[in-house]
This record gives sequence, structure tokens and C-alpha cells, in this order.
Amino acid sequence: MVRSFGGFVGYNFQWDQLVIGFDVGYKYASVLGFDDGVTQQFKLVDYVPIRARAGYAIGTFLPYALLGGAIGRFNYFNPSTGIGEDNAFSAGFLTGLGVDWLITPGVFVRAEWEYIAFASVGSTLSQAKHWPTRHRRKILADRFAQTF
Repeated sequence: MVRSFGGFVGYNFQWDQLVIGFDVGYKYASVLGFDDGVTQQFKLVDYVPIRARAGYAIGTFLPYALLGGAIGRFNYFNPSTGIGEDNAFSAGFLTGLGVDWLITPGVFVRAEWEYIAFASVGSTLSQAKHWPTRHRRKILADRFAQTF
């Protein structure tokens, strides 16, 4: 069974309907990998995103945009050269859109799309720049945060 999980902590500041915030998270993403069976194998093990968000509160909904950076941990191996490494780190940038829906004070549901692009991992992997590290986050329920 393949597992993926994560969490975050953050803080929001609000002026009328304008909401500005930041968060730091952790995502164990063992489901994201690439193996062409011949020349390259690698896998994003986990990553830590650091994000800034800006949104506009409309009743109990908060649509927002986000920008930030991330540090990812990869395992890679090139069978044709025999070169590889476990726990190789790479930095990247991220952007995305989302909406929070306040259920009760301090509890909300989030739907979010996030795009992450990491730098190349391992100089022998010519296609590392093209590996799809972007993903879609699923709806996250019962997250605790500041009331907006």
C-alpha cells in the first residue's frame, strides 16, 4: 500500500476582507516517482513547502493565491551509469490557487491546486528538469487554523 500524508501550521492576518498569511508544511509524497525501466529511476520522498498566501474573505469562503518555495528529498539511480543517491535534496518554487471554507471557528475545509517545480537532481539525469513534480492536492478536511 502506498501512503501519502502531510500537514501544516500557519498564521493569517486580516484587514476587513483582505487576508494575508503564511504557512510551513510537510508532505510525505511517496506516490510521486519515475522509472522508465532502462535509464532513469527517481522518486520524490518528501518535501517542505514555505508559502505566502493572499486572499479575500467572502462570508465563510476564502479564495486565495499562493507563492513560495520548497525543499524536496529525492532518491535517484541511473542503471546505465550505476550512479545514484538516496536522500538528495533539491530546492524549488511553488505557486497555486485554493479556497478555504470555514465550518466552525478554527476548523475549515480546503481545496487547493499547487504547482511545484524542483531543480535538477543528480547531474547524470538529463531528464530531471522534466520530471513531473507538480501535483494536485486533494481536499483536506478538519484542518485547524486561525479563524478568518
